[in-house]
Amino acid sequence: MTLKKPRSKSATVAATYRTDLGLILNWLKLNKAITAHGAIREIRNDLHAVSVKSKVNKMELNNLVKDRFGVFAKVI
Repeated sequence: MTLKKPRSKSATVAATYRTDLGLILNWLKLNKAITAHGAIREIRNDLHAVSVKSKVNKMELNNLVKDRFGVFAKVI
């Protein structure tokens, strides 16, 4: 019997504007998709990101974000 490592439950959510990222975090909290998040940081002049600990895998998290916010946000 081999033990598999659990899939990573941490992800980075990125958006163009800090306010968009705040809305995304609130949406994910309301849907109980994340347990915690870090501080919002600026990656480049036109991109902000935040690290999140999720209850779902990255693909499901990506689907939630893309369904609601479309091209304005992405899960890395």
